[in-house]
Amino acid sequence: MGGVGIDPRVFVDLVHLTVCWDRAGDELIGVFSPHAVAWLRRQMAGYSELLEWRYTKYASDDPTAEAIGLPLATQPAEYPPLVAALREIIPDEEPEPIRLWWEPDVVRWLYAGTQVVLDSLPETGGVVVLRERHEIEAWQAAVPNMRVVFGVAAGVMPVPAGTESHRHTMPKAVPGRFEHDRDLTVWLRRVVDALTEIAEPAATS
Repeated sequence: MGGVGIDPRVFVDLVHLTVCWDRAGDELIGVFSPHAVAWLRRQMAGYSELLEWRYTKYASDDPTAEAIGLPLATQPAEYPPLVAALREIIPDEEPEPIRLWWEPDVVRWLYAGTQVVLDSLPETGGVVVLRERHEIEAWQAAVPNMRVVFGVAAGVMPVPAGTESHRHTMPKAVPGRFEHDRDLTVWLRRVVDALTEIAEPAATS
């Protein structure tokens, strides 16, 4: 992987893992610790780089790719955290050709979501303001998927079946960090759950 992607060795003290979402008119406002925002930005940027790296591996000189004008996946992903993330969206039960056909669209969609999330994170401070529906949807898509990548890379979640031989490509686990990183995955889930809880009335109005 050459250092591309999420790095679970980046530390954030658990005391900073707070979030409060509220509504102000048509805006959703999230109040985080500045340390949590900095950590989230670092991990989301790494996740975005991982998706971009995968996209560079697609073939554009394949006859089908040339015909449709888009690069295509010719080989399944092997990096365990990325495989886990893709399986969250593309059913592993589907035949491999179908999964490879779908994958570039999924990766482009997830990458676009990471850019929206990164754009919404403040450079300083801890206040996030989401003004548009697509910003909310980007958080709801990108953060849970990034959580899976982080969880597998940190050793909190198991590597997907069939990728065990590629475990060596992942960052080395930090001794004594299992509970800390598990709490981070729980916090990421709470961030999205709390956002969704307050955002849903806007979706049905």
